[in-house]
Amino acid sequence: MRQFGIGVLVVFCAFGVHAQLLRAYDFDTTVSAKTLILTQGLVDFGGSAMENGVMKPLIFGGIIDSTTKEASMENHKSFNVVGFDGMANLRYYFSPKFKNERMNQFMLGIRYGQNYVGAMAYTSDLFRFAFFGNTPFLGHYADFSGTEMRYMNFQTLGFSVLDKRSQSSLSLNLVGLNSYAQASLGDRDWMKFYYTQAGDSLYGICSGEIGRTTSPGYFKGIGMSVDFDYRFNAASEESGRIHTMQFSVNNLGFAYTNMFTAQRIDTSFAFGGFSIDGILQRQGILAQGYSFQDSLTTRTTHKKWILLPLTVHLGNVVGLQSQKIIQPTYGFRLTFIKGYIPYVYAGLTGKITRGLHLGLCASYGGFSGFKMNTALCYSRARCYVALASDNLLGFFSNRAFGQSLSIRFRCDI
Repeated sequence: MRQFGIGVLVVFCAFGVHAQLLRAYDFDTTVSAKTLILTQGLVDFGGSAMENGVMKPLIFGGIIDSTTKEASMENHKSFNVVGFDGMANLRYYFSPKFKNERMNQFMLGIRYGQNYVGAMAYTSDLFRFAFFGNTPFLGHYADFSGTEMRYMNFQTLGFSVLDKRSQSSLSLNLVGLNSYAQASLGDRDWMKFYYTQAGDSLYGICSGEIGRTTSPGYFKGIGMSVDFDYRFNAASEESGRIHTMQFSVNNLGFAYTNMFTAQRIDTSFAFGGFSIDGILQRQGILAQGYSFQDSLTTRTTHKKWILLPLTVHLGNVVGLQSQKIIQPTYGFRLTFIKGYIPYVYAGLTGKITRGLHLGLCASYGGFSGFKMNTALCYSRARCYVALASDNLLGFFSNRAFGQSLSIRFRCDI
C-alpha cells in the first residue's frame, strides 16, 4: 500500500516538464512586415504544500531525507494540489497579395504545438502514507477520499489569421490526443483504511475509478480546438494614458476517443495475519484460483468525449518599442483543470538600456501560492528573445514550491 501511495504521487509529479507562457512581452510589428516567425516554450510545476526538496527528487531523481519530508508535511492541509503545465509551439505567418487592399493587413499562417498538463488534488493522509508508511496510522484511519487526478498530452496543427495592425489573431486547429488519464478516489463512498494498533490487521472501504485511453494507435483520439488573441486599447481614468490590453483564449475544444478503459472498485474488506491452519488449507486469498483484482474491480471499455484544458488570460501588453522607461505589468489567468487556483500578477517592467528590458512582479495562484516573477528580454531590429520565470525563488531554494521557465523568440522580416 505504501508503494501505491508513492506511485500515485510520482506519476503526477514526474511529467513536470512544462511552464507558463511568457505573455508579458510583445513586439509592435509594422504593417510592412512580410513574414513572422514565433516560437515559444514553457515548463512549470508546483504544489500548494509540497516543497522542492520533495518534488525535485521525484522528478529528476535524488534522495529525500526525513527532515525534508517533515518540512513538506507541516505545510499540508486537508486538501492540497500539485500540478504541471508544459507547452512548445511554432508559428509561421506570411503576407499574401490580396486584390482587396483591406485584406492586405492580414497575414496567414500555420502553427504546430505540443501540450502537456496534469494536476492532482489530494488529502494530507495520502502524502503521509506515501512517505511515512502505515506507522502514523496505527489505530487510526488513513483517508484518501476526494483525491482526483488528471493528465493529458496532445498535439495541435492549425491554420491561423493575424491582423498586422492590432496583432489580434484567430486559429483553428486539429487536435491529436496522445494520452489521457484520470482517477478519483472516494467518489461514491469512502476511500479509507484502518490499521489496528498492533499493525497486524487492515480494514478498508474502497470506492474509486481510474481510466485511460487504450487505443493502439499513435493518436488515442482526434478533435478540434480554437485559439484567439484579441488586442484592444484601454484608457486609464487617472492618467488618461492608453494601454494595450490582451484577451486570449487557448485550447477551446475537445478530443474524441473510441477506446477509453475505466476500472472501478466499490467494496469493503478486512485483512489480518495468517494462521498456520489457513496457510496449510490455502484459505481466503491463498485459495487456488482466487483473483484479488477480479473480485474487487469492474472493467469497462467505451467511447469518450474529452474537453481540452481551456485557458483564459487578460492582461496588458508591454511595448518594447515604447519610449517609456517604466511600464506596468499586470494580468489574470485561469486554466480549467482540477486544483488550479486563479492566477494574478502585477509588477513593473523597466528599460535597462536600448533593446534590453527587465520585468519583476509578484504573483499568486496557479498550482501554488505567492511567487516572485522575472523576465529578461532583448530586442534588436525586428527580432527579440526573452527568458522568464514565474517562480524565481524555485531555482535557488528547496523550500520553494515548484519551478518555472519559459522562452519566447519572435522575428518579423
